[in-house]
Amino acid sequence: MMVPFLALLLTKQVASFSFLSIGDWGDKGAKKLSQHMGSYSPEFVLAIGDNFYDKGVSGVDDPQFKEKFEDTFAEDALQVPWYVCAGNHDYYGGNTGIQAEMDYTQKSDRWYYPSLYYSKDVTAADGTSITLLSIDTWRLNGGDTFVKFDPATNRSALRNLTDVLIKHEAGVITNGTVHQLLKHFPEEDPSDRVEVSSDSDQLQFIEKALSKSTADWKIVMGHFPVHSASRFEHGDTPSLVKSLEPLLEKYNVDMYFNGHDHILQHIVKNSVSYFGSGAGAREHNGVNKGYKGLKGYMEGKYGFMAHKGNKTSLETTFVNEDGSKTYTYTINKE
Repeated sequence: MMVPFLALLLTKQVASFSFLSIGDWGDKGAKKLSQHMGSYSPEFVLAIGDNFYDKGVSGVDDPQFKEKFEDTFAEDALQVPWYVCAGNHDYYGGNTGIQAEMDYTQKSDRWYYPSLYYSKDVTAADGTSITLLSIDTWRLNGGDTFVKFDPATNRSALRNLTDVLIKHEAGVITNGTVHQLLKHFPEEDPSDRVEVSSDSDQLQFIEKALSKSTADWKIVMGHFPVHSASRFEHGDTPSLVKSLEPLLEKYNVDMYFNGHDHILQHIVKNSVSYFGSGAGAREHNGVNKGYKGLKGYMEGKYGFMAHKGNKTSLETTFVNEDGSKTYTYTINKE
């Protein structure tokens, strides 16, 4: 008679799952958050790009892996899978740097970044099924503000060298960033311009992965935002609004996670929740409070997001650098 009771007790104890999300975390400032992250009991962590400021990494043995990842997030509770995607600052390490981040998957027990984009089916401790799709928004967007990139040929060039130098002089971009830009990306040759094409292979991969998923939750993450209420940073990414948003809506994706803009934000559009978790080691003041669909935000502080749920509900909480909770929202499917 004790066995059914014990089974019921265990079922009640594992009645939900949890995970954390953090983007733009690749600097020493993330240490302000790691102790608070360690107070949770996540089953996994979403690491949403800009993993190594300002230069990316030089190889799989780069000491930044230890300094900014292993030693920074050393709490026992954080020794769980970290699902990683690349940000623009990771690409500033050049092709060698991106390959090193993927290769580190074989060296670390928790770092998981096997390819530029990938799909991972996760079954949580409570039995909830999750399809996690990590995408490469650098390739989908054809580079970033400063770099033009063609995914078909892997050619790249600076969009405007003068603009880079002016922004560096004004303090908008750091010495480290400008060094990497000038090191890895040539000035565009007017007689041989880089023509940016659609990353059709990746878009087909995304559609196939989402169309076949029968998971309780469909989660997509990429560094660049689709929608963003941040002011004086990046804001919406028009290329993703055009190419990615229709797929998110068509296949009933529940959550899209991004970084890039250094605030925490939650926007809802056509039943998709867009969570911007880009304050891991960078902060920013400036939010368009009238942005359509904006539900909550946090600015001016480092922060991460904590998530807990089950098959039919998923709660997200914003946590800032002093551990206080500034916003909570629950997605309910019933």
